[in-house]
Amino acid sequence: MIEHRIDMYRYEPELRSIIEKQGRSCKVLFYGSSTFGIWKEIEILFKDYDAINAGFGGSTSDEALFHYERVAKPFSPKVVVWYYGDNEPVCSYTVEETKELFLATWEKFRKDFPTVKIVTIATKTSFARDEYKDFVRELNEWQKEMAKSSDWLTFIDTADLCKDEKGNYIFENYLDDKLHFGPKAYAVLEKRIKAVLSEICD
Repeated sequence: MIEHRIDMYRYEPELRSIIEKQGRSCKVLFYGSSTFGIWKEIEILFKDYDAINAGFGGSTSDEALFHYERVAKPFSPKVVVWYYGDNEPVCSYTVEETKELFLATWEKFRKDFPTVKIVTIATKTSFARDEYKDFVRELNEWQKEMAKSSDWLTFIDTADLCKDEKGNYIFENYLDDKLHFGPKAYAVLEKRIKAVLSEICD
């Protein structure tokens, strides 16, 4: 059992807003942190997949696991698009703990919905949190290897959206905070996610 490092109810208002969506048709559940939370167009862009945006605050995978039963499970998704890893090192979770939290949440989805597919989006690096780049690199390498050996897991890379071939951050792909993706990066991410969904969805 991993010790909580944060208040598990710090984003309660946002969680309640997500819970209010329960009962709507949901084929694809976007479950993640602010990378989904601030991407307000998700449910419009992915309406053909009955998408629900369950991204909340600057959350961690610990919160995703903690709130799984009341927030995520009721949607009974066929596909989960997952994004976490930005906030874990900031909140003092180790990379090994983060891997454990990812797996624990994924396994809950798989236990409750045996045919579910999970699409995990690589954690982005950012200028604002460049000190955590090694954490992100290790986490993404692990996710990529997991996807290679799992028929239920697909990995979508984001490295080329973060840095150019010389290793410099592509600031035009970020908001002014140099932390969150901006419209140009989301436009590419949308295409990549749709390409995957077209393959795994009936």
